[in-house]
Amino acid sequence: METKKEDLTLLGVKDAVTALKKGVCSSERLIETCLAKIKSNNGKMNGFIHVEIEQATRDALQSDNRRKNGTLLSPLDGVPLAVKDNIDILGQPTTNGLGMHWIPSKDAAIVKLLRNKGIVFLGKTNMHEAALGATTDNPHHGKCFNPLLEGHTPGGSSGGSGAVVSGYLCPAALGTDTMGSVRVPAAYCGIVGFKPTKNFWSTAGVTPLSVTLDTIGPLARSVSDIAFLSGLTLKNIDIKSCNVASLENFDYAEMEDEIKLGYEETKKLLLDSGVSIGQVRLSDYDPSSARRAGLLVSEVEACVLLEDFRLKSQEAFSPELQTMLDFGRRAPASRYFNAIQKIQTLKRELCSIFQKQKFVITPTTPQTPFPFSKDTPTNQADFTALANFCGCPAISLPLKRSGEEKPVGLQIMARPGSDIDLLSFALGIEKLISNN
Repeated sequence: METKKEDLTLLGVKDAVTALKKGVCSSERLIETCLAKIKSNNGKMNGFIHVEIEQATRDALQSDNRRKNGTLLSPLDGVPLAVKDNIDILGQPTTNGLGMHWIPSKDAAIVKLLRNKGIVFLGKTNMHEAALGATTDNPHHGKCFNPLLEGHTPGGSSGGSGAVVSGYLCPAALGTDTMGSVRVPAAYCGIVGFKPTKNFWSTAGVTPLSVTLDTIGPLARSVSDIAFLSGLTLKNIDIKSCNVASLENFDYAEMEDEIKLGYEETKKLLLDSGVSIGQVRLSDYDPSSARRAGLLVSEVEACVLLEDFRLKSQEAFSPELQTMLDFGRRAPASRYFNAIQKIQTLKRELCSIFQKQKFVITPTTPQTPFPFSKDTPTNQADFTALANFCGCPAISLPLKRSGEEKPVGLQIMARPGSDIDLLSFALGIEKLISNN
């Protein structure tokens, strides 16, 4: 029998699966509760820019009927999910953060995959225009605000996805990550963000920014929820037995005092718990110049990939975005080639490190979330872009915070293809942080 006392919006993915299985709630009531929370809280946050009430309700009822008939599509059947607005959902508008929209005739590959598991899609989340930026200060759909800090950015470009999960409007969301666009919002919003190995999920049906760097990634409130949504079964890993290293290039990079303090305290916690932490270095690597190479690749590729949209509706692009795309159009082929070469060199170097070190830890971002009233720092993606260059899995875990402390994220990277090992190790670190 259902209980009416529990706030169902507090449930994560795994907890929602358990609640549905035990009959604590129906999918219909779970979706109903989420929609009510969206109605009451989204106005201030502006995390959702489209809410699919009728279809989500119908999908929840169908899930409940499958449960009664013993024909569930998967354990995730009936669980709600939000989706970044550059990922197509059949019948729901896609904007890619632009001042235009279209109604897709089919689901993106990732949406189809999850729909076939019975996931219920609540709607589309706000994002930085064309995914080319990290504040989600969208000129067409309005600013998305960090639910933890009034007037502050949630990060980007998947800022809406980070905000609605952190603000308990839904248990999890999909984002995309080109140079950190899942992990930056996760760090700013105090949640978990995972960028899997490149091509872990097909990007078919996702409006591209950079075919070289784009990856789909989930955001949730725990590592277990990320693994459950990703369909990965975690291992029991003794974190003390793992080869772990910090990246010296980032250890001494420019960062806010709160970031450095949180990172150093976390390293001490790991060391005190018996985890050995070595130190590795990428030769001749500068985070800022590497980030600029990634930005150039994104601008050049986006200019080509978004050209049809610009031809149809140039007014749908803000002047700032037009300037960035025009810069990409004018960039000499030699500069683009050199940037690609730089990225490939960094990939080889990092992969060589992973031959000796199983995991590499860094801060997720050089700064904590900042108010929209302040200038946007240029180095937001300096620590996250490296994983996109390498194509390796990377996760951002929230460090423990109290009182007025701003959120800080810990990034963990692993060699390409070791997604299960990374999440298993991250689960151990998450438990260690929460227990201290």
